[in-house]
Amino acid sequence: MIVVLQGRVRSTRLPGKGFFTFFGQTIWERMCSIALAITGVEQVIFATGNLDENRLIEPFVTAQGVRFFAGSEDDLLERFSHAIESTTAEYVVRLTCDNYLAQPEVVEGLLGAVSTAGADYGFVEPLSHYAGEVVRRSTLLDAHASGLSTAMAREHVTWDIRRSAAVKKMALPCDYLGLDHARSVTLDTIDDLIQLKTLERTQPLLRPVRCLAALRSATIQGLEDPRERLQSRARNRLA
Repeated sequence: MIVVLQGRVRSTRLPGKGFFTFFGQTIWERMCSIALAITGVEQVIFATGNLDENRLIEPFVTAQGVRFFAGSEDDLLERFSHAIESTTAEYVVRLTCDNYLAQPEVVEGLLGAVSTAGADYGFVEPLSHYAGEVVRRSTLLDAHASGLSTAMAREHVTWDIRRSAAVKKMALPCDYLGLDHARSVTLDTIDDLIQLKTLERTQPLLRPVRCLAALRSATIQGLEDPRERLQSRARNRLA
């Protein structure tokens, strides 16, 4: 199994978000630590775009023994395919660098379930940020080689795979391992950044990358979902 981390400097909604810190580590470093902590990982690859600015990420990830790969800036399916084409692992774990609280235990459980079922693709409902995605290496390469990838696949990598009737898929439930995966934490907007810094200030037990027990706590799960906060503001403006 290999883990591919996805990130770049020029994020649309929160540019440079990987340089923000969580308990003293940049998000780039935190994601490398999470990936390396997954039992059975053979290799971790940080796959970014080929703009010169993305080279700023390289020292953060290579210092931890993670392979740095620069591919297509805009076609993520192509980027992933080229990043893994020289590898031999059966399965690829895809983690985006929004997933700073992804849990190695959740990824391990998902990978085990996918492998046992002989599935080609797996996730935790409803596409949890605590888990990422698991996809068979050959399935991902075939999706790119077909030349039929949609614009959504070029932006989201597994879009066509998830919707293909020819792909054997499996999903773990939304409460897998006692987490509320419908409210999984991400880093995509300024409100998400505020939440990150709030967690850092109020939840010291989230410092280790393996912090499943802390994430199960009512305090964490009770945090207001940033999407709900934005919807509430919109309703108030219309009132």
